[in-house]
Amino acid sequence: MNFFNYIKNDAFFKPLTLKYRRIYYDCIQILIDKTKELPVLYESDAKDSITVYLKNAGINEAKKNLPDNNVIEEIESEESGTELQSSGILSLFRECSWLLPREIGRNGEYVVNISSDCRRIMDFLRKMTEKTGEGMMSNRIFSMYEIIKSAFEEDSVRRERPYTNILVPLIDNETELKNELADLKDSISGIMKAVIVFQDINSFGQFIMKDEMLDQFFSEYFFVKNNGLIPAQISFIKSKLRILRQEETCEKMITECAEKLQLGYEEAGERVERYFAELQYFLNVEYEANMELIDNRINNYYNLANTRIMLMASNGVRLEAVINDFLNTVSKMKEEEQNEAMEKVADCTRIINQKYIGYKSFEKNKRIKNEGENIGIVTVELSEEEKRLQTEKLFNSSSNRYSVDRVSTFLDVQLASEDEMNIKEKTIHTKEEILMYAAAMLYAKNEEFPYDIQLSEEIVKTEIADITNMVVIKK
Repeated sequence: MNFFNYIKNDAFFKPLTLKYRRIYYDCIQILIDKTKELPVLYESDAKDSITVYLKNAGINEAKKNLPDNNVIEEIESEESGTELQSSGILSLFRECSWLLPREIGRNGEYVVNISSDCRRIMDFLRKMTEKTGEGMMSNRIFSMYEIIKSAFEEDSVRRERPYTNILVPLIDNETELKNELADLKDSISGIMKAVIVFQDINSFGQFIMKDEMLDQFFSEYFFVKNNGLIPAQISFIKSKLRILRQEETCEKMITECAEKLQLGYEEAGERVERYFAELQYFLNVEYEANMELIDNRINNYYNLANTRIMLMASNGVRLEAVINDFLNTVSKMKEEEQNEAMEKVADCTRIINQKYIGYKSFEKNKRIKNEGENIGIVTVELSEEEKRLQTEKLFNSSSNRYSVDRVSTFLDVQLASEDEMNIKEKTIHTKEEILMYAAAMLYAKNEEFPYDIQLSEEIVKTEIADITNMVVIKK
């Protein structure tokens, strides 16, 4: 549906296009805040709030002090006869459907009711202008992870209405995550433009050290990129989406979507399928592509900053190019001229050898006193029991990256809620994963190992190495 067909009032955005649009925006936000404080907002309270705002802002006083009455008439004619008074502003808001028609309250006084469309749009505008950009991107990923995780819990409430409580929130978070990625890319562009403007190294240093935009941008980006939880959560979301798309819950989503949006079953099915396809394409392709693009832009930013520092430090002269031209010219001279030129260069150049003395330069080594004790190694014969205890202590104190516990934990994550898994269906990217699967083959016959391993003659080729295909089954 077209937005203006939904609003059904062509003058809905009229207050935001007039001369005093900033005042009208502040007034409607004041009224919205008042409705949150008071159970019922009467017209007298609304007028008082707007009057106090106009008085504090000095609007009417500035208007009265205008020297030319014709100017006042032009302003008021531009505002369609609406004066900057509380009653006139409320009338304008009712004309534009920001306020509902007058309604008499219990005490006989008119009540001010803000329309839901106006409230939603103003809340959106406020969120957009007050957006800080701190942690929003990671919060979207965490929200999607929590939604998927709770959807697969036993007796999950979300499965009662899967379209409303699972699919729609996932799409909303995915859309916002796209916007956050776009904001990250735009932030880098703004930083690069700011770097080009600087003409001296002092102002550039102040920008790098004190600019909060730099700290906010890079802290959020590196948290998302380097935090170990994020890739694991994204992988979990992708795997569960594939399962969710093939379960009976998907049919329930289509039915709920058809009832909620009053669509046919086929049209609702197309909408649900499109949502799933959009989510999977974004998580599998777009997310990584955007992160790679941001990496490239950050590298460009660092290169630009480095070049800018070199230029400012050399007062705009590229020393490398000058030295290269000088050496090329000297190489074409005769030997006598070369010696003469190099002697003149030596007279113009002063090289100072600088050395630094640290605490280690004059620290005295302290000798350990023997105190007359025998420091020789005593030969002692250990019994079999002592040897066994020492061996166990040694094994317990050493860290084994591929112990039974660690391999079991790794397979728990890979299987999630499933009972068995075929590794050829998994995407293997790192050497660590290959070695985990190899260790699982070695522990297959251990009683303490909680999985059965079934090997086949098929070979699975991965980016890291080729490995025998196997099926992992929970005992």
